[in-house]
Amino acid sequence: MPSYSESFGLVAIEAQACGTPVVGTRVGGLSRAICHGRTGLLVDGHHASDWADALEAMYDDPDTRADMGRAAAIRAENLGWNRTAAITLETYHAAVEQHLTPTSPTLSHL
Repeated sequence: MPSYSESFGLVAIEAQACGTPVVGTRVGGLSRAICHGRTGLLVDGHHASDWADALEAMYDDPDTRADMGRAAAIRAENLGWNRTAAITLETYHAAVEQHLTPTSPTLSHL
């Protein structure tokens, strides 16, 4: 994924869910979606030689590629809708609890 910007990196996560390690640019959401050296490789910039090196390293080492693919699938499981919904719910609960706490700056001004 030689992207110039990515807000979330959904395509990378979808590929990882299929057990495919991803080579992507170190930008935006790709920096969070891909764990460099574990679920794929992140490339700094867009120089063709840097991309060729990353792709060659992935191609030349089938054992590491397979290990990265397994790790990628596991990582993608943790980024699914159930996990996202649970994190969102936890965030809302924490926000409500903070708002209702007497030491909250919002309530201390009342």
